[in-house]
Amino acid sequence: MAADRRVPAHGALLLTLRSSALRLAAATLAAAGTATPGWAIAPGLAENPGWSAPAALSSCAADGGPRVLFPAEGPSQATGPGAIVWSAAPDCPIGTGARVDVIGPGGAPAPPRAPRAATGAVLSPLAPLQAAAGPRGEIAIAGRDASRPGQGILIQGPASGPFAALPEGPRIAATGALSTAYLGDLGILAATGPPGRGLEVELERHFAARPERLALIPGPAVPEAIALDYRSDALAVWLEHGALYACELPAQGRPQRPERLGTAGGHPHVVALLSDDDRAIVMWSSASGASTKVFLDQSAPGVRFGAPQLLESTPDADGIPAPAASPQLVRLSSESVLAAWAGVAGGHWVLRTAPIDQRGLRTVSTIAPASGDALLDALAPGPRGEAVMLWSEPAATPGGVPDQARESLLAARGTEGAPGVAVFGPSELVAAPGPVADATVSIDPASDLALAAWLGEGGSIRFSARPSMPAP
Repeated sequence: MAADRRVPAHGALLLTLRSSALRLAAATLAAAGTATPGWAIAPGLAENPGWSAPAALSSCAADGGPRVLFPAEGPSQATGPGAIVWSAAPDCPIGTGARVDVIGPGGAPAPPRAPRAATGAVLSPLAPLQAAAGPRGEIAIAGRDASRPGQGILIQGPASGPFAALPEGPRIAATGALSTAYLGDLGILAATGPPGRGLEVELERHFAARPERLALIPGPAVPEAIALDYRSDALAVWLEHGALYACELPAQGRPQRPERLGTAGGHPHVVALLSDDDRAIVMWSSASGASTKVFLDQSAPGVRFGAPQLLESTPDADGIPAPAASPQLVRLSSESVLAAWAGVAGGHWVLRTAPIDQRGLRTVSTIAPASGDALLDALAPGPRGEAVMLWSEPAATPGGVPDQARESLLAARGTEGAPGVAVFGPSELVAAPGPVADATVSIDPASDLALAAWLGEGGSIRFSARPSMPAP
């Protein structure tokens, strides 16, 4: 077992680093559920963390959580202005549907605007929204088409406009997935028609004017995730009859045969990554009653999957369901891969994080408050080999019960400090206890500025920005 490492954190952050081989890590984490000996206890929050005071984008309530986007051609090469994308609720005086707040210098968003075409016509998809950075410094937003009930619409353009609706194609409305690759290539996985009729995979390359179809996936499939590598090969992951399936779709050539990964329940959270060495990683959560399992399936070269690895199998803690954002999977600018997921230890929700390389899951870190729960919200890569983790901590009622109506929002910056070891710096307070839901974070590749956004008081979108965070 590796030596424990002390990391300053909120409310006495606890960090355990456990060196283990792949199978030992799986067995240890699957059995997690009680306090682990050897946790290092460190002092509280870092002083003067530098996050701006939380502010509201609009007085309107939002219809769903926000997305923070920064178009880029690489880890440190921005190609256009970033934006916070959200959907105004039906009773909003400025109208319902997608809103775009262009992110200015220092992370200050401009007032919200409805996306418009070059003609001035409003192009405003309705919630639930999907959004991703796209080619040529643009962003893509998908949702329900206000002018065609039951249909979807996918629009694209610079954050400052104008936008254009992409040609008739996949119905990426209530369900679907978008993904961005190194050069801004955009991957689309969505239904081809009514539910149960099949899925379509489309790819818009950075040099192309419109998406091209890669493949059709027939049958009662539900889209879950799509990932792209540098060559614009795609990995599609979908749910069918309670099981997850994956298929590699080369940009040139025939798709591979779909592979069954494992059971996933009815509403899993799925993340996927495809590497240039023709390997893939899929992680997912599977809930059953009041318990949750987290799985990892890492392919061999040629994207050939084996049996999934069980990372976590625990009862939900403190009467709180598993965080909807667990698990998370990102590729750092250093080309390392970092995973994060929700676990349970000592009867409370905790944060797990670990690098993944060709040898599998490496050293596993556990991050938790001294008392109470840490609920994973997001993990975002930055331009300097780092990632920012965002999580919320429910306050305790006088009776000691977690109060999810009053949660603190916290963040920490991490890197792969040594091969196979993730090291996170001091936790920083982003928002004091209050309403927090659907929190997310993204990092500007041009300035290393982190921008967090979430649903706050009255359902309004709130945000906070942080200049380049100190290394751990």
